[in-house]
Amino acid sequence: MTVQLISEALSAAGIVADSAGDLASLDERLDANTYDVVLVDVNMPEMYGDDVVEFLRVQRKVSARLFLYSDLPEQELMEKVRVSGADGYVAKSQGLEAAVETIRDALEGELHARRRVLLVDGGDAAGLQLKAELEARGHEVITAGDAESATKVILKKKTRPDVALLDVAAPSGSAETLSRFIKGNSLFAGIRVVLCSADAQAPLERLAKEYGADAALAKNAQGLPQLLALLA
Repeated sequence: MTVQLISEALSAAGIVADSAGDLASLDERLDANTYDVVLVDVNMPEMYGDDVVEFLRVQRKVSARLFLYSDLPEQELMEKVRVSGADGYVAKSQGLEAAVETIRDALEGELHARRRVLLVDGGDAAGLQLKAELEARGHEVITAGDAESATKVILKKKTRPDVALLDVAAPSGSAETLSRFIKGNSLFAGIRVVLCSADAQAPLERLAKEYGADAALAKNAQGLPQLLALLA
């Protein structure tokens, strides 16, 4: 019933939609067609949806955007997205209208323009939460614990980030070192440097000016909208 309802809702929104109720049907659809988005229910009869995502990416080499679809709590769903490598999720609890809107935005490239973010911090809870939030929205997040490992990421063209998110409390003064390194090299002109901190008392705006960073934001739910705007 769920498959029928969302298929009809997508069709009504002008989006051509196929459906598959098991892996055999999924294989048939993939053999016959190319898709831009695949929406995978987490609780599939034969295997879990996050395993299906891995199957599609690794074995079928599907280039479509892959979204998990579930009535699980959003925190748990975000973790499944992170572990499975899906591009995002659609929560059933938000209703069909929200599901259609998410898929339409993904097709139009407006909501989930994929960006690569380098997150340099000490691996605290706030950083892990921020990483999960970004990955749930389809962004790629590379983490580094110090300036040396972060520099290796920046120097490689294949891993060079769009945004370097630097925690001012990261070890060895890496926020200042990396900010000056990136902003002082014309080769990295396309990288936006953003300072962050989970400490509400940290003088982020002053440090951003001092280090030459592009922006500063709180490393929490309040800072997330600002970060997403920078990634748009």
